[in-house]
Amino acid sequence: MKKKITKIICAVLAAAFALGIFAGCDLLVTDNRRDMEQIVAEVNIGSDSDALTETFELLGATLGEGVSSRLGDILSTDEIYKRDLVAYFLSYGYNYISQGSSYAQAFRTIMDGLVDRKLVAQFATVYYLNAGSVDVDRDSIDKTDKGYSSIGETDGLRMSKEISVDGYLAALEGKEGDAAAVAGFEYFLTEDEINYANYLVMSSINSAIDTYEEEIIVADSSDTTTSGTSRAVPTGANTISDTYYPRKTVDGATQIDYDIYTGYNSVSDCGEYEKLDGSTVYTRTRAYARFLNSLRQNYLIQDGESAVTDVKELSYYTVELKTQLEQRLITKFNATLTLSMANSLTAEVLGEAYSIELRQQQESAKTASSFTTTMDSLSDTSFVVYSPDERTYGYVYNILLPFNATQTLNLAEVSQRYTSGTADYYAARNADEGILKAVRGTDQREYWFNGDTDYSYVAEGEYYQNAANVGREKNYLFFEDSYVTSDEGIARYAGKYPYSGAVTENEDGTYSLTPDKLDIDQFITEMNAYINWYVNYSLGNETDETYTSGGYFNKSDSGMTWDAPDGIDFYATTAEDFPKDANGKIDQSANIYYKGKVSGISGSDGKTLDAANYLTEGTVSYAALCAVNELMFAYTTDTACLNTYFGYSIASIEESTTYVAEFEYASQEAIQKGAGTYYVVATDYGWHILYVSFVFNGGETYENGFDYNERNNEGTFSYYYYQAKKSEVTSSYSTDAQNDIITLLNNDSVVSTYPGRYADLTSIG
Repeated sequence: MKKKITKIICAVLAAAFALGIFAGCDLLVTDNRRDMEQIVAEVNIGSDSDALTETFELLGATLGEGVSSRLGDILSTDEIYKRDLVAYFLSYGYNYISQGSSYAQAFRTIMDGLVDRKLVAQFATVYYLNAGSVDVDRDSIDKTDKGYSSIGETDGLRMSKEISVDGYLAALEGKEGDAAAVAGFEYFLTEDEINYANYLVMSSINSAIDTYEEEIIVADSSDTTTSGTSRAVPTGANTISDTYYPRKTVDGATQIDYDIYTGYNSVSDCGEYEKLDGSTVYTRTRAYARFLNSLRQNYLIQDGESAVTDVKELSYYTVELKTQLEQRLITKFNATLTLSMANSLTAEVLGEAYSIELRQQQESAKTASSFTTTMDSLSDTSFVVYSPDERTYGYVYNILLPFNATQTLNLAEVSQRYTSGTADYYAARNADEGILKAVRGTDQREYWFNGDTDYSYVAEGEYYQNAANVGREKNYLFFEDSYVTSDEGIARYAGKYPYSGAVTENEDGTYSLTPDKLDIDQFITEMNAYINWYVNYSLGNETDETYTSGGYFNKSDSGMTWDAPDGIDFYATTAEDFPKDANGKIDQSANIYYKGKVSGISGSDGKTLDAANYLTEGTVSYAALCAVNELMFAYTTDTACLNTYFGYSIASIEESTTYVAEFEYASQEAIQKGAGTYYVVATDYGWHILYVSFVFNGGETYENGFDYNERNNEGTFSYYYYQAKKSEVTSSYSTDAQNDIITLLNNDSVVSTYPGRYADLTSIG
C-alpha cells in the first residue's frame, strides 16, 4: 500500500540524517573517541562586558546592573566538539563542496556557523533576562501557540512566563552539561515550542531508522505504480505551519501525538508516525540496531548505550534536543528583532508608502499599452491600487468541460460544411446533438488518488453532499494535512467538495474510480448547489440561504434574454441569431448558454464591490471564490488557469484580446456585470464556465486606500499591504542586526578556537 503523505517540517538534524544517508562513509577517518571529543572552540560572551554593553546599545537598550553583576552565574562557556564539525559536515558539507568550496573552506564555514549560533543564543539569554520578558512579533509566531498574550495595539506578543535571573538560575539548579543547557533554553520557550523541538528530534530519528529499514525491506513493486494523468495540486497543498507537530490533549494538557518507533515498542503507541510499507518488528529492530551501531561508530553514544531500547534515554537524544532548543531560541530572538523594526512602521510611514505607490500607478496607467500586464503581477505582495478611469478590467476563472474524441470528429464535420467562425458555423455547431449537448464533465482528480502521492482521505464531519454521493458508503476529500488546525489550509480553496464518483480501494492500496458524468445542465445545478452550500457553511448561517440565481438562453420575438428555465432555445439557434455589426464583427451573444450571479458581492450594477474586504473569511465574496476555485481543480481540463491568483486577466470591453471570439465576448461582458457573475459559453473547445473572480472599475481600487487600523485584520487589503511592507523592512533588518551582534561579540576575549585540533579535517583533499 502506498504511504500517505505525512508532514515533517524540520531543519535536517545533522547527525540523524547523516547517519541515515552517509552510513559507511569513509571520507572522514578518526583514530579514536578521544580525538572526536576534543574541544575545537569555546564561547562565552560574559568574558567581554564592554562588547556586551556596546551590543545592547546597538539595539537601543541598556544592560542593567541586576544582570551584568550576575553574568558569571548566568553564562557558562559553551564548548564545540570535533564531532560537531564532523556531524554538520556530513549533513551540509556536500552543499559547500558542490558550490566550489574546498574541504578546508567548508569546515571553516561550518565552524563559523557553530560559533555564531553560540554567540546569538547566549546574547538572547542575557537580553531576555535583562528585559524581564520575552516579546516577539506576532507574525513570526505560530498562531496556535497559546503561550503568548497581546501587547496593547502593537504587533507584539509577550510570552506568558515570568522571566527573571532568579527564575532562570532556579531552572538550572542541580543540572550540569547538556541537561543544564536544555533547561536553560526551555526557560525562554513556550510549551508548544518545547514540544516542537522534541518532535523535530523524534521525526529525524525515525527518518534515520526508516532509511536503514528501507534497505532491509524488499519493496512491493506496487509501491512505485502510478496511474492517471498528472494533475496539479493547489499551491500549499499538505503544507502546514513551520511549527506544526501532531498533538493530543491529555488531562487538559497538550502532548505530542508522536513517538520514535524502534520495534521494541508498539507502533500503535507512536501516534501519527506511519510505519513503512512492509515493516515488521523484525525489520524495525534490525534497522534500529544499525542506527545504534552508526551512533557508536561516530562516537555519538557511549559503548554501554548500545543496548538501550528507549532512544530518549540515550545521551545522543539530549544532545540533539539541546541543538533544536537552541535553534528555537535563536528563531525567537529573530522575532524579537523583527518586532523592534515593525513598531517603527507607523500609520504615517505606511500611508506615505501607499500614496507613493498610488501616484506611480496613476501615472503608469496613462501610458501603459496594456493594463492586463499590470494585472498579471497581482499577488499577496504585489498590488494593483489603481486602474484606468472609465474602464472595467477583471479576472475570470475558467472551468472547461471539453469535447471528447467523438465530439471533436463531429465538430470537424461541421467545419467541412461551414467556414469556422461564421454565423452558419455557430448555428450548426450549437444545434448538433453530438457536439455540445453530448459533452459530459467528469472529476479530473484521479491522480490525487493514484499518482505519486495519495492525497485522499475518507470524508467525515461536514462536507458537501448531493443526491449522487449521499448514499455512498465512503466519500473522499483531499489534502487532510492542509487542515490540521483552523488557521491553516490552502488559500482561496474550500476543501469540502468530495470526489464526484464511486471509489473502491484495492488491496494493493490503489483505487478504482468511476466518475459521475455530468451534462452541462447537471454541472450548472451542481455548481449552484455547491456555491450555496459552501457560502452558508462558511458564514455559519443557521438557516440555508440561496445566493445564486440565473437563467438559460431565451429566444423570443423581442430578442435574446437569459431567463429561461432550460437550454432548449440555445440548441435551436439559427444563423440569424449571430448578426454582424457595422465593422463585420459577429455578435457572440447567442453562444452564451447561461448567465448567473452570486448575490452579496458586487450589487446589481456590478460596481458596488467591497474590494478592501474581498478576501476576508466570513464574506460571501471569499466563500464563493473558494468554492469555484475548488470546482475548477475538480473539473476543468484547462490546467493553465489552475494555481493562478484570480485566473485569466480580461481587458476592458473597448480593447481586443488574444482569446477566441466567444470567450473574449463572454468574459468581457461578464466582468461588466461585476465580481460573482458567471457565464457558460460555447467554443470549439467545449463548454467554458467563466466566473468573474475580481474586477477593477476604474480609478483607485480600494476606496479608503491603506487603513492602518485594519492592518491586522487578515484577508483585508490593508492586512496584505502591511504584511508585504513589513516583510520588506524587517527581513533585512533582523539579518543585519544579528550580523552586527556577531561582529561586536566575536573577539578573542569571547571566542577561543583551536584549529590544530581539527587540522586533519581542513587538510582533506
